Amino acid sequence: MKFEIRRVQNGIVLRVEADSEEGADELVYQERESDDVEAFADFLRELTDQYGPTTSRYSPKRVYIRVEPGDKYEPPQAEE
Repeated sequence: MKFEIRRVQNGIVLRVEADSEEGADELVYQERESDDVEAFADFLRELTDQYGPTTSRYSPKRVYIRVEPGDKYEPPQAEE
Protein backbone atom coordinates (compact mmCIF):
# COMPACT_ATOMS: atom_id res chain seq x y z
CA MET A 1 0.00 0.00 0.00
CA LYS A 2 1.29 3.45 -0.90
CA PHE A 3 0.23 6.66 0.88
CA GLU A 4 0.81 10.10 -0.61
CA ILE A 5 -0.10 13.35 1.16
CA ARG A 6 -0.23 16.59 -0.77
CA ARG A 7 -1.07 20.10 0.32
CA VAL A 8 -3.88 21.90 -1.47
CA GLN A 9 -5.14 25.45 -1.09
CA ASN A 10 -7.57 24.78 1.77
CA GLY A 11 -6.32 21.54 3.32
CA ILE A 12 -4.65 18.27 2.39
CA VAL A 13 -5.44 15.26 0.24
CA LEU A 14 -4.34 11.75 1.15
CA ARG A 15 -4.07 9.40 -1.85
CA VAL A 16 -3.98 5.68 -1.07
CA GLU A 17 -2.91 3.20 -3.72
CA ALA A 18 -3.48 -0.45 -2.95
CA ASP A 19 -0.88 -3.06 -3.92
CA SER A 20 -3.34 -4.52 -6.41
CA GLU A 21 -4.65 -2.94 -9.61
CA GLU A 22 -7.85 -1.66 -7.94
CA GLY A 23 -6.98 2.01 -8.40
CA ALA A 24 -6.63 4.65 -5.70
CA ASP A 25 -8.77 6.21 -2.97
CA GLU A 26 -8.51 9.78 -1.76
CA LEU A 27 -9.34 11.23 1.64
CA VAL A 28 -9.66 14.99 2.02
CA TYR A 29 -9.03 17.20 5.03
CA GLN A 30 -10.52 20.64 4.47
CA GLU A 31 -9.47 23.40 6.84
CA ARG A 32 -12.28 25.24 8.59
CA GLU A 33 -11.86 28.67 10.08
CA SER A 34 -14.32 27.94 12.87
CA ASP A 35 -12.90 24.65 14.19
CA ASP A 36 -9.74 23.60 12.39
CA VAL A 37 -8.57 21.26 15.20
CA GLU A 38 -11.81 19.26 15.24
CA ALA A 39 -11.77 19.01 11.42
CA PHE A 40 -8.25 17.55 11.50
CA ALA A 41 -9.24 15.12 14.28
CA ASP A 42 -12.16 13.96 12.09
CA PHE A 43 -9.71 13.39 9.23
CA LEU A 44 -7.46 11.28 11.48
CA ARG A 45 -10.45 9.26 12.73
CA GLU A 46 -11.47 8.53 9.14
CA LEU A 47 -7.89 7.52 8.35
CA THR A 48 -7.75 5.06 11.24
CA ASP A 49 -11.23 3.70 10.43
CA GLN A 50 -10.32 3.05 6.80
CA TYR A 51 -6.66 2.05 6.98
CA GLY A 52 -5.71 1.47 10.61
CA PRO A 53 -5.59 -1.84 12.46
CA THR A 54 -8.88 -3.47 13.38
CA THR A 55 -9.47 -3.04 17.11
CA SER A 56 -12.32 -2.95 19.56
CA ARG A 57 -12.85 -1.64 23.06
CA TYR A 58 -11.54 -4.96 24.36
CA SER A 59 -8.23 -4.77 22.45
CA PRO A 60 -5.01 -4.55 24.52
CA LYS A 61 -3.87 -1.60 22.36
CA ARG A 62 -6.03 0.80 20.43
CA VAL A 63 -5.60 4.05 18.51
CA TYR A 64 -7.98 6.61 19.97
CA ILE A 65 -8.15 10.22 18.75
CA ARG A 66 -9.73 12.98 20.81
CA VAL A 67 -9.43 16.73 21.17
CA GLU A 68 -8.49 18.05 24.61
CA PRO A 69 -7.39 21.41 25.97
CA GLY A 70 -3.70 21.95 26.69
CA ASP A 71 -2.49 21.17 30.21
CA LYS A 72 -1.82 24.89 30.83
CA TYR A 73 -5.05 26.16 29.24
CA GLU A 74 -7.32 28.22 31.49
CA PRO A 75 -10.82 28.95 30.22
CA PRO A 76 -11.85 32.61 30.20
CA GLN A 77 -13.56 33.83 33.35
CA ALA A 78 -17.31 34.32 33.10
CA GLU A 79 -18.44 37.89 33.60
CA GLU A 80 -20.75 38.49 36.52
